[in-house]
Amino acid sequence: MKVNLKRSWHTKLIYSYFPLFLLTISILIFLSFLIVNELSRNETKKADMISTRYIVSTLERSLGDIEMRLLDDIGTNKMYSRFLEAQEGQLSSAFLYDAASGLGRMLDQQGTVQSIYLYRLADSRILTPRGMVNLDEFEDRAYIEQALKNRQNLGWNQPRSYKERSFDVPSQVISMNKWLPLPWGGEGLLVISIRVYALERQIDNMTDANLSFLQVKDSHNQLVYSAHQIASGDGNMLNRVQSEKLGLTFESGIQTGHLYSWVSLVSYVWIGIGILTIAGAVAGLIYITRRNVRPIQLMMNRIQELQPRVQEEEAAPSVKDELALIDRALEHLIAQTVDYEKQHHENLLIHRRQLLVDLMEGERMDSFRQRLRHLLPLEERFLEPKSAAVLVAEMNGTDLPGNQNILKMALMNVFKELVQRENGLGAWAEWFGHRRLIIVVASDEKEGLSRELLIDLAKQMHMWIAEHFRIRFTFGIGQTVSGWEDITRSYASADAGLQHRLTLGQDAIVLSEQLPDQTELHSYKYLQMLADIVREFRLTGDEWRTQLDQMFIAFSEDQMNDKDIRMLVQSLIQMLAREFGELSERLQHQFDEYTLARLRAQIQEADTLERIREILLEWLKEVYRNYVAVNETKSHRAMINELRVYIEEHFDDPDLSLKHLSDRFQISGKYASYLFKEEFDMKFVDFLVKLRVEKACRMLATSDTAIQDIAQQVGYANAISFGRVFKRVMNVTPGDYRKQFGRPEEK
Repeated sequence: MKVNLKRSWHTKLIYSYFPLFLLTISILIFLSFLIVNELSRNETKKADMISTRYIVSTLERSLGDIEMRLLDDIGTNKMYSRFLEAQEGQLSSAFLYDAASGLGRMLDQQGTVQSIYLYRLADSRILTPRGMVNLDEFEDRAYIEQALKNRQNLGWNQPRSYKERSFDVPSQVISMNKWLPLPWGGEGLLVISIRVYALERQIDNMTDANLSFLQVKDSHNQLVYSAHQIASGDGNMLNRVQSEKLGLTFESGIQTGHLYSWVSLVSYVWIGIGILTIAGAVAGLIYITRRNVRPIQLMMNRIQELQPRVQEEEAAPSVKDELALIDRALEHLIAQTVDYEKQHHENLLIHRRQLLVDLMEGERMDSFRQRLRHLLPLEERFLEPKSAAVLVAEMNGTDLPGNQNILKMALMNVFKELVQRENGLGAWAEWFGHRRLIIVVASDEKEGLSRELLIDLAKQMHMWIAEHFRIRFTFGIGQTVSGWEDITRSYASADAGLQHRLTLGQDAIVLSEQLPDQTELHSYKYLQMLADIVREFRLTGDEWRTQLDQMFIAFSEDQMNDKDIRMLVQSLIQMLAREFGELSERLQHQFDEYTLARLRAQIQEADTLERIREILLEWLKEVYRNYVAVNETKSHRAMINELRVYIEEHFDDPDLSLKHLSDRFQISGKYASYLFKEEFDMKFVDFLVKLRVEKACRMLATSDTAIQDIAQQVGYANAISFGRVFKRVMNVTPGDYRKQFGRPEEK
């Protein structure tokens, strides 16, 4: 049965892709239009804001320049100062004519200025370019009266209608006033009026009637001037700029149609691109779909041909979903392939490991070579090596957990990689148990494996493990042999070397040629050492430490194997447990099962002889302290009283010391020092000095005995030592003490 995929598969692909495709394209086109529109508007608004600010700043700068020039001319011309300071009738007609002419010249020089006049506060007279006039007759008197009421208003005022005489035609101006003399004078007022028309022309020159418009409004939001007519409607208002100096608001924007016509042009371009993209995508989708149908059709036919005839009818209902059928078939095929590859790989690893085990145990070479060529643990050129050697890497301490298969594989591959870096070398690595890794190094040259090369390889492996893992290995390097026939001998020598790693291991490497000639245990010598250590313990002497060190030195000199060393250490622990384990509760704790099990584990994990000695010595110190405390606590109080009485009776003896007390009372010097510290809260030396100085003080205060004699009577050999000790304790010399506290007749 063959399935016609031309309708079902092809139509399904088309119907599946098209809705998502069209929706995505539509969204992209719409978003593109919005983005372009928004970007265009923002950029246009920025450009319009820059233009408007430029117009405002130009106007402010222009009016500021006019203001500064006129103020400079008025301020530097003393004629106007005289006018403001004079009273009515003091100035001649000629003077007034010259002053008015000066104002006229200023007016002529500034084309945008409508008027300039000075108001004299003393007599309310006004000087204009036309002459003198009274305030009552002046047409702009309302502005002057307003300025007099608000003296703080010195900036430009709102646009207003201005004329000097009643028959003049009014004109729109903006005015500003300054009190003279500058800056805060009270003699008169200067009023400058600028034609609004001149400002309007300046604005017109800086705007484009076809593209933008600008409206000027006063503080009451009333329209003062509109630069160019808005083409249609209200235009598109974009920005509003407030001029604090002029007191005006400038509103600007783009003429209706210009902004959106440009945006519309961009949108049409995007729409055109979108339509072309959709058309191209549709054509490409149809082409690719048709092209992909053919191999899928062939795949389906082959899958169905593999189906048994019995299952053909059962599979027919599900044939409509071709993807599910293909997926099930491929999933089943992949699962079978993965299982097969996994099983094959595991079997290969197991067979290779077993092959190496058999080789180390001395398998027959004919069957070995046949299995070797089948399993290929080495490259083809190393199947018959001319020289080979075995490196045994054994973990120190506990075994590697059994579930660490990935770590084991990683270590195997790393070791093989480190060996294969050397030219002409092959490597075969397998785990023996959870703590031992066997590496067979092979060379196709007869002299290809020197001892220096093997040592260097072992050092590289050791350094790599120490750098990347918290695992410690010791490497045993076996003898170099000429082929597979003698490889067992190489393994045996490497294994024997590892049995002596505590005494022979240097930088975690043991060489087979370092093995001692005789390895029998000198039982009598070491048993006698153990007995001596236990005896010194019993006598609470310090010689046990020295004897312990001598025993470990003998271990190293005799090059004993690790098993014998640990056996002797365990024997020492058992002898001590039998001797002292039942003396007290404190010692019982030192010899309970938990403590001894932990001690044995630490000794077993130690990878150097020195480390075993440190662990054992630390435990022995604790046992010794507890034993001494238990042994000497029995007569503790009696011993303290006896010591105190003896010292008080013999403190004048120059030979009195801790050693003297130790010999006298058959106790250790440390124990005597401990008793003094516990009973008198001071050292023995301080207690002895206290008694001697007290007696010396009594003799110095109550007798005239010479200081040399007093020194000898309290236990000092000479007066110099006595004087030094006396001054340290009493802060005065013996002579000064006798002067202060001696008998009155001797002072």
